[in-house]
Amino acid sequence: MIRSTQISTIGGIGLSRDRVLDGRLASLPSKTRLVSSDSHWFLYDDIFYERAPDRLKDRMPRIWTDETNGYSYIGVGFQKFLTGIFDPILHSLDRAGAHDVNARLQDLDDDGVEMEILFPQWLMYYLHQPDLEAREWIFRIYNEYLAELCEQSNGRLFGVGIPNYWDPLQARASILHIRDLGLRTYILPINPGKDANGVPVVYASDTMAPLWAAAEEVGLPVNFHVGESATNLEGPGGVGVTVMETFTPFRRSLGQLIFGGILDRHPTLRVVFSEAGINWVPGALQDAELAADGWGKLMQPKIKMRPTEYWAKHCYATFMADEIGLKLIDYIGADRVMWSTDYPHNEGSHGYVGETIRQVVEAVSADEARMILGGTAIELFNLPRNGRRHIADPSVASDAL
Repeated sequence: MIRSTQISTIGGIGLSRDRVLDGRLASLPSKTRLVSSDSHWFLYDDIFYERAPDRLKDRMPRIWTDETNGYSYIGVGFQKFLTGIFDPILHSLDRAGAHDVNARLQDLDDDGVEMEILFPQWLMYYLHQPDLEAREWIFRIYNEYLAELCEQSNGRLFGVGIPNYWDPLQARASILHIRDLGLRTYILPINPGKDANGVPVVYASDTMAPLWAAAEEVGLPVNFHVGESATNLEGPGGVGVTVMETFTPFRRSLGQLIFGGILDRHPTLRVVFSEAGINWVPGALQDAELAADGWGKLMQPKIKMRPTEYWAKHCYATFMADEIGLKLIDYIGADRVMWSTDYPHNEGSHGYVGETIRQVVEAVSADEARMILGGTAIELFNLPRNGRRHIADPSVASDAL
C-alpha cells in the first residue's frame, strides 16, 4: 500500500503573498546557521533601458508596474513578455519582500533565515534571447545591479549571476566579471540553445572547453536551475502539469557532466542542481550506473570513475521540503544537499519554515542537520563564516548564539 505523504502545514498555508510566520522555529542543533541556498528576486526597476548604451536602448527589455493590479511586467518595449495566462501566477507571488530589500530582510527575520542565495526570476526567460548583443548586455546589467542590491543587505543576500555561455571564447571574461562583482555563483542553462555561430551548444563538446576551463579557473560553483523557459499553462490542470514538468529537468545535464567527460577533464568543478528537490538523485544515479555497466564498452570517452563517485565528489542539490528524499539521504549524501526556502514561490517554505526544518532534524544527525540547513552552503558559496544564528527558543540550545 502506498502511504500518502503530506507536509502537515502546507495544505492550509495559502499563497505566498498572504503568508505570515507560522510560529517558532523547530528546535535546532546548537550552532546551526540557517541559509537558504535557493531564493529569488523580482525586478521592479527598469534597469535595462536605464543602463544600456544609447544604441541598444530600443532592444532592451522594459520593466513597468501595471497601475491596475500593482505588480510588474517585463517585456521588449511595453509589450508583455508573459501573456495574460501568467497574471494570476504573478499576483500569487507578489510579496513586498520579493522586490524590496527591507521587506525581504524582515521576512528573513520572521523565518529565522540568516542568509540567502539569490536567483533571478523571469529574467531566466532571456537565456534564449536571439539578439546576442542585447543578451550580453541584459545579463551584464543585471549582474551589476544584483551586486549593488546585495550590498544593501548588510551581508545577508548573495547573488547568482548569468555569464556569456554561448560564446565560449568570451566565457572567461564574463565569469571573472561575476566573481569580481562579489556574486557567489552563476547559472548555466539546462537547454543552452545555439552558440554565437548558430550551432547547437553541446556542453561536453571540444568547442565548449574554454567555458569549462574558465569555470574551473575562477572556482565559483556552477548552477543549473529549474524553470528557465515559459511553459504552456493552458488547459485543465495546466499549473499542476507545469509544476511537475518543471521539477524533472536535470538528467541530461548530469549525464553530460559525467558521460561527456567534463568532470574528468575538470576535476575541481563543483555543480549545484537547484530547486528540483533531492528525491530525483537516487533514481538518476541508479540509471547512470546501469548505463555505465550495460553500455560502457560503447561509450566515448571512457569515464574514470563510477557515476555515483562523480556525484559524491562534484555535485549538490537543493530542496525545500522533501520527505522522500530525506529517507534516501544515506544514498544521496548528507553533505551533498542544501536546504532552501525558495522564497517567494508558492511551493517554497516561507511561512512554514519550522515544519521543513523539523523534517530535516528528525531525519539526520545533529552534525548532518547543521550541514544541510546552512553549513554546506556557507562553505560552498564562501559566505561569511561568522554571523548571527537563529534558534527556536532562547531557552533551548543557548550555546547556539
